[in-house]
Amino acid sequence: MDVFGKVTDFITLVQESDYNLSMIYSQDPNTIYVILLIMLALLFGVLFTLNNIVKTKELLNLISEIKDTKELEEYNNKLNKIVLELPKRGFKPANNLNSLKEVILKNHLNLLKNKNIKEKIEQYKYLSNSYTSIFESMKKFNIKDGIKFYEKKSKDLLDIELFKELENYYKNTYFKKEDAVFVDSIVSYANSTANSSDIINPLFIQINRFDFGFNLELFKFIRALDKKKSERIFIECNKKMDNLLSNEYGKVSEVILFYMLKNGEEDKVYTYISTLKDSKHLQSLYYNLFAKKDDINLDLSFIKNETKINEKYKDYLDNQISLNWKDLNYVNHIIKSANVVQTLGHADYRIILERVEKLEKELLDNQTIQQVLEIAKRAETIAKEAKAIARSK
Repeated sequence: MDVFGKVTDFITLVQESDYNLSMIYSQDPNTIYVILLIMLALLFGVLFTLNNIVKTKELLNLISEIKDTKELEEYNNKLNKIVLELPKRGFKPANNLNSLKEVILKNHLNLLKNKNIKEKIEQYKYLSNSYTSIFESMKKFNIKDGIKFYEKKSKDLLDIELFKELENYYKNTYFKKEDAVFVDSIVSYANSTANSSDIINPLFIQINRFDFGFNLELFKFIRALDKKKSERIFIECNKKMDNLLSNEYGKVSEVILFYMLKNGEEDKVYTYISTLKDSKHLQSLYYNLFAKKDDINLDLSFIKNETKINEKYKDYLDNQISLNWKDLNYVNHIIKSANVVQTLGHADYRIILERVEKLEKELLDNQTIQQVLEIAKRAETIAKEAKAIARSK
């Protein structure tokens, strides 16, 4: 029997049973199942169609609204939804997006104008990825103009637009401490590209324009760089700074040296000053740092340096030893330091050494006497305890 015949028989059965469902089911259950399945399929189809209509309308509204969005976060949220929904909603939304593509992009770039370079890097990467996804949707619906635009822009946003932003940043910044986090981001991004040197080399050239020896802000910037993120920039900048400090004729200002003293780099400062051979610069440092920072090791690093300058090292040493005569550790630290003998003169040094030895002997004698007294006290205590025990018996 054909389908039409089955339907006719089923209708006849319904009429004869006076629409009694239990009777219908008992006589023709299979047809009931088929009809239920058909009804469910129709219901699902209707719901799907309605949902698609609603979602398509929402997507069209998003596409219309995004071009006028004033906040970047809101813009990104809308773009996310567009990217996710576009391949599901047919030709019309994709075509609408294509017609507004230039305006939407322009709005996004305007929203980025006042962002810092770290934020711009993240936003350009995000936008490029989004445009790659939209490009796939344009291919799906064969919108040729959209295919060409989004394929090109997904690359140009990074290769041209972001590159210009990076170039503008490092050509117009002074590389202060707060810029370190931005340079970290630039180098990290550069390392993710095929030609990292196109970004890193000109960046270092710009940094290298500044005076490493006299620019305190640049020094703070260098020390604030993250080694893992900045890699080559970190290595090159610190290498240049360290070479300057280890160069016998390298000039590093007193403000940088003082900053280093306060931030755990004392040994580098002491070594730099003690080996510096540029007499004019050493003289300048002497006037600004010697005997002014309450740092005996800093002062001794000047004395250790044999470069001839106008100085009063001997007067300083005489004064320090006189004021701290009872502090044997301090005095010994001074007289055992490099070039102190030559500065004081052998005769004066011998006198000081003899006085130190005498003081050490007196101190030792006092310690011995103190030990004897303590032993005597303990013996007296023991004797008293023994006497008390004897009486108790």
